Amino acid sequence: MNTKDFRKLIRVYFASKLHEAGFMGTDHHFVKTTDNHFIYTLVIQADKSGGSCVMEMGVHLEFLPNSIGEFKSSNEITTYDFEFRKRINKKENLFKRFFTVERERCFQYGETEDDAIVTIIEMKKLFLDQGMSYFSQFNDLRIITSISLAEIIARSKKIEDFGAPLDLRLALLIARTHKFQGNNRDAKEYAQWGLNNIGKATGLIKDFEAIVRGNL
Repeated sequence: MNTKDFRKLIRVYFASKLHEAGFMGTDHHFVKTTDNHFIYTLVIQADKSGGSCVMEMGVHLEFLPNSIGEFKSSNEITTYDFEFRKRINKKENLFKRFFTVERERCFQYGETEDDAIVTIIEMKKLFLDQGMSYFSQFNDLRIITSISLAEIIARSKKIEDFGAPLDLRLALLIARTHKFQGNNRDAKEYAQWGLNNIGKATGLIKDFEAIVRGNL
């Protein structure tokens, strides 16, 4: 089974369920925009060697640029533009997560169409369970602004579960969200923390400084 044929089956056995959940897309890239500034994506990424794929989820805020400072429309944006990213793994057992090789965590196409359909149905079930649960966390901007500096420093379990970026990028994202909401004092607090802990991430200095100076 090749990727082209596998994606044809995704259209039949998976895409309709994503459309029911409000996602737009056809066979491997799906996007959902919400009324509360969040954008959700699901990418079904084929393995470069063929024969398998992974499911990657992303969450983004519509008023923010992507990780390299670009603004993209919902038609252009993909999971890999997003700061919050999470993979839906085939196997969630903790022991297997650490000791199973990466390829075995992927979704195998199989040799026949029947094999592929079984895999796609499994993917659909996992998405409806893990995926929808993941996205449901992001339903209010307060889920972002409630992340404290202490949690960033400790890299709390909540942050890990969000699939959040590392400390400085997360602080910048939170600062920008506070700024969007008009919370200038809180925005400057996170931005100043970022400047105080900038280390080698000098490319972010201008972004933090713009918030501290009130220019953003």
